[in-house]
Amino acid sequence: MNHKKTLAISLLIVTISIIVIYIANNSFAYEYQITDYTLFYKENQSELKTDIINYIGDIDDYLIPNSSYLHSIILAENYDFLTNFAIDYIINHQEGYGDKIVTLTSYTYDDIDNQSHLTDKYIDIEEIYKLTSKYFGITDYYIINNNVHTIDNYVSLSDYTERLFLANIADITITKNDDMLIAVISYDNNDTYKYTFKIINNVLKIYNIEVG
Repeated sequence: MNHKKTLAISLLIVTISIIVIYIANNSFAYEYQITDYTLFYKENQSELKTDIINYIGDIDDYLIPNSSYLHSIILAENYDFLTNFAIDYIINHQEGYGDKIVTLTSYTYDDIDNQSHLTDKYIDIEEIYKLTSKYFGITDYYIINNNVHTIDNYVSLSDYTERLFLANIADITITKNDDMLIAVISYDNNDTYKYTFKIINNVLKIYNIEVG
């Protein structure tokens, strides 16, 4: 009888352990997952529209609030915007960057609303360039942001804006002109934005965003 009890308890412990490990692994995979896909140009307009909706819907929370045109009327030529976008993306996906985020000298900066903040978190500049290259086709530019501090090629994770873009994509129309593609995207809050993409080696890179 004692042997049966011991065996039953052992099986129960093993079963519970397997369930806990399974849940932990799946929770870990979900928590640390970063969307990482390339937006390819497709002749099939229905598929292309779906791809653009998914692609922009994943990053418009960082695109719209950080948009800046201080140096150029073309969004992708505003290097301060590129840096703020990349930093905002990293801050909102910190789990996925793991030990790539390091602690260095504390730095005080002002955000878009002139509110002061303090950070001691930094990331290698190459992680910034990976994001700006992926989404805008631009890398190795000079960081000019007043709100950002660099130490030995590490960039402070200065959260330029905590503003949120709380809208979902409702509709999209697309037109192509040579190596440029324009996507007019309407949101459920009645805002409309015209996204212009450059087609580079059959990959779409964000070039400009205008209010529709």
